[in-house]
Amino acid sequence: MKKFLTLLALFALTTPAFAADKYASVDIDKVLKGYKKTAVINQQIQKQEADIRVFIVDAQKSVVAATTDAERKKLEEKYSKELKSKMDKLQKSKIDALKGLESDVKKAINAEGKKGVYALILTSNNTLYGAVDISDSIIKTLNAGK
Repeated sequence: MKKFLTLLALFALTTPAFAADKYASVDIDKVLKGYKKTAVINQQIQKQEADIRVFIVDAQKSVVAATTDAERKKLEEKYSKELKSKMDKLQKSKIDALKGLESDVKKAINAEGKKGVYALILTSNNTLYGAVDISDSIIKTLNAGK
């Protein structure tokens, strides 16, 4: 019983310290939409996808224009391999871009947390009440290149 009372007293003394902590939330979707690098990456990916669509149309025309079945089969195999290579390259490009964006956002959030002396920063979908939204500050930090 004595240990319980000691723990209760200790908890009562430390509770005011927790009350002074600042909590923040970040709307990741808003941050990504506001980050200029996201738009640049989206444009690059859309260009790659458009290039692949053009490749597919050209490959189909070439296969249809083939005069023999053997030639058609050879072209289908060739274009199939090229398409797979292009799709793999696109997928790798998307993954690398997302990793880069994630890294940038995490660095900006960490910097804001240290600057603002926040005890805890959560994503906005995990926060119901009591946290300051720092999404705009994160966007400014990212776009400033810090």
